[in-house]
Amino acid sequence: MCCPKPDSVFGFQKVLKHYYLQGLHQVVVNANVYFNGDVWRSLTPHQQKAIEVAANASLIKSMSYRIYENGKALKDLTENHGVILHDTPADYFPAYMNAAKKALETNAKKNPFFAKVWQSQKDFAKIAVPFWAGSQASNAALGKAFADTLKKK
Repeated sequence: MCCPKPDSVFGFQKVLKHYYLQGLHQVVVNANVYFNGDVWRSLTPHQQKAIEVAANASLIKSMSYRIYENGKALKDLTENHGVILHDTPADYFPAYMNAAKKALETNAKKNPFFAKVWQSQKDFAKIAVPFWAGSQASNAALGKAFADTLKKK
């Protein structure tokens, strides 16, 4: 399963009546554009910037679309198809993180390039994740406060 919108298009609600949020793959939307290095270097700085701006605009549009369409789909699934929405159990995430860390550290010991990439990701996460996690909790609390006002009407 992916996300509420594509899952409902595929008809999973016909056979699955329990829907769990958040999946690990749903934390971010990955959107990539790849260029051959020689081709990229052959572009002018202005062309490179135009591609960067277009890619960022496309990502923002995609994220907004997904948020809205997934919200509509969750509403439809729960109100019209008897699907019960659940949060992923809290103990799942620490267990996953511990297992992932063990596997990543094992691979880092076997492969110097993997170790270099893994260290770069850890350095990034040490700075970004604490802020991101806090802001996401605040955003979720604000969103829930708004959603709760809708229930009172």
